[in-house]
Amino acid sequence: MDREILERLLKNALKRQTIVFIYNDTTRKDERHTGFVYLLTKDYIVLRKVSSESRAAGYVVMTLSTIFRVDDGGQIARRTEKLYALHAERHQDLELPMFGDLFVNMLRLALAQKIPLGIYLDQDDEREMLEGYVRHFVDNHVVFEDLDENAESYGEVHLSWRRFWIFKWGHVIWRM
Repeated sequence: MDREILERLLKNALKRQTIVFIYNDTTRKDERHTGFVYLLTKDYIVLRKVSSESRAAGYVVMTLSTIFRVDDGGQIARRTEKLYALHAERHQDLELPMFGDLFVNMLRLALAQKIPLGIYLDQDDEREMLEGYVRHFVDNHVVFEDLDENAESYGEVHLSWRRFWIFKWGHVIWRM
């Protein structure tokens, strides 16, 4: 997708606060992220994710370079917006610093506020998701406590934050 057109479309959705559908996994073209644009930088987008039930579903952060398709408007988007409003849904605001690298800022925020998050890793055309908490973060190194579906620890995972593909934030991942 042309970068200029992509940025213009996302800026318009941010200004109007309308639902967009973002596709960024070319191997799974039927999977998309639905939500409202929360923040747009020159490299990243933060999406206030909305579930298929039109409920607040945390935040998704992705690099603009991974996006290959964006759908804006249409009957499904308008229906989702109406249901979201009827449910009186709201996303918790993130106090995210605008200076520096967005991923670094989000890791620091998750560590400081003990925010659960999911990290999608993109390695060798294989995607893996870790879900849990950031336990330590220094320079390029992250210590992450990976949890299973019952919030039991799998143990610590040590990784470089520059290898992250996408973050998925919020109360949808863990309801403890």
